[in-house]
Amino acid sequence: MNHTVFKKIIRENKLSSRLVPVFTIAPELELACSRIADFIGEQFIGEKEPLVREMLEDGLSAYKRVRKTGEPHVAFMHGLFRRAHLLYARRYVVREGERVHVWSPMFEPVTEFEARFAEGAPEMIDEVCPERITQKTAAFQLAARALNGESFRLYFEDYDVAHDYADSEAVGA
Repeated sequence: MNHTVFKKIIRENKLSSRLVPVFTIAPELELACSRIADFIGEQFIGEKEPLVREMLEDGLSAYKRVRKTGEPHVAFMHGLFRRAHLLYARRYVVREGERVHVWSPMFEPVTEFEARFAEGAPEMIDEVCPERITQKTAAFQLAARALNGESFRLYFEDYDVAHDYADSEAVGA
């Protein structure tokens, strides 16, 4: 597996020293973060910054809030997947002359989509994806693609990090 995207993101955003305590408590989270970065890539924009960076920052904030009073590794995962629904909030496209290629959420990694259309420049379009999806479903879909079997079971079944999303509204509604 290629972890260069993850390494580049943590290096460029100076996140390494902040992530070390998280990965010390739960080493499997490093693989989870790497796989999320490999799936989303570094160019997909969340609210204002690259989505992977925003997700890591959310995970770190959640970790920091509960590190002395609860289960910080669970809080990190909860924060990490909190913005997964942003994969549906706007359209990610690559233009090749008159042709426009649109990434369809969760059918393939964003990085594979970008590689197929390396000639064009990727961009975000302020158009909601036509699929109706909740935060919880988006988190589960991303987790299913990014986490290995045991990590998925541990965080999404045993610790149920998506429980706060149960009543969330659909994205694109």
